[in-house]
Amino acid sequence: MTSFTIYGLNSHELMPLERMFEKPVVKKTVAIVAEPPVNEMEHRDALKPRERQQVAEQAYSTVQQLPQSSSILLAEQVMTSPVVILTPEDRISEALKQFQTNGFRHVPVVSSAGRLVGIVSDRDILRYLAGLTESYQRQVPHTSDVRVGQLMTPRVLAASVDADVRYIARLFVEQHIGAMPVVNEGELMGIISRSDLLGAVMRHYELELWA
Repeated sequence: MTSFTIYGLNSHELMPLERMFEKPVVKKTVAIVAEPPVNEMEHRDALKPRERQQVAEQAYSTVQQLPQSSSILLAEQVMTSPVVILTPEDRISEALKQFQTNGFRHVPVVSSAGRLVGIVSDRDILRYLAGLTESYQRQVPHTSDVRVGQLMTPRVLAASVDADVRYIARLFVEQHIGAMPVVNEGELMGIISRSDLLGAVMRHYELELWA
């Protein structure tokens, strides 16, 4: 069953799907002008009941013969694993080495007990070192000896291993997420990035999208 959880330093909160996505807005109703009744004389060529049934059965048979796709990808099929991690005690200089060496944009932060407690991005670190606030206001530049725990996002949304990738892709767009850790019973199993999603679409071009 698809599930998402927000992990933090001292807690985790299960997030039902209905809370993750915006509810559809009902469009304003518009009055409909009634159509005039059908003139029976103008409809003499209409199909008889038996003929209509035969047409329906033929159409249904045609649909049944169409190739059916069950291409639902799960998070565990798309995620990158094993995961390079950081701890809250690691210095920013160590984080920078990880980003430079591996070309990552996001790295999960895990406690000494192996629990997911946050996530840090290269943009967070570069902005901090440049002396910029989240709103890009100029401050005094900082040094790289600060610990990762001071910069990481302390509440991180994670997906279960059996989460439908389509939900994850939608969250990336609607919630402006750049990466999402994947967990199984609280244990970090992998991470999904935008590149992972694009690669999945390229490899599984028959993937069914939302209707």
